[in-house]
Amino acid sequence: MITRARAFIGAYWHDCRANAAVEFALLLPFLLFLIAGTIDLGLGFREKVKLQSALNSGMQHVMQTGGSDLATSRQVVAYSLGAASSAAIEIDAFCRCASKAVGCSTHCASGLDRFVGGTVSMPYRTAIFDQDMSISANFEVYLGEVE
Repeated sequence: MITRARAFIGAYWHDCRANAAVEFALLLPFLLFLIAGTIDLGLGFREKVKLQSALNSGMQHVMQTGGSDLATSRQVVAYSLGAASSAAIEIDAFCRCASKAVGCSTHCASGLDRFVGGTVSMPYRTAIFDQDMSISANFEVYLGEVE
């Protein structure tokens, strides 16, 4: 009986006809995992680009108006994202000292540089791996020196 089993196994031990199929079956789960991860990453990147594009539109409005109408700039960003978006939009004006001296005040006094900064963030759930995360976009515009 044992010699018969050895002969049966020995007959197939050197047979290489199905090696490619076995290797493919072993590697297929890893390949599918890599493809799914790439797709998931691409979908997340698309959402990030959408956020950045909407913020860029709002900051374009800031540059055209000289930062005088930030409420409308927020609306431009919200409109670019769409009505169903759950994004948090922050657009604020602020000042900095050009020299970054120690005694620099935070109010926009004469001689300070004026900026408008915008941030858009939203929760994001990955499509394939079902992970919760947050994506955001930032932009800062220099508007000139306060006179």
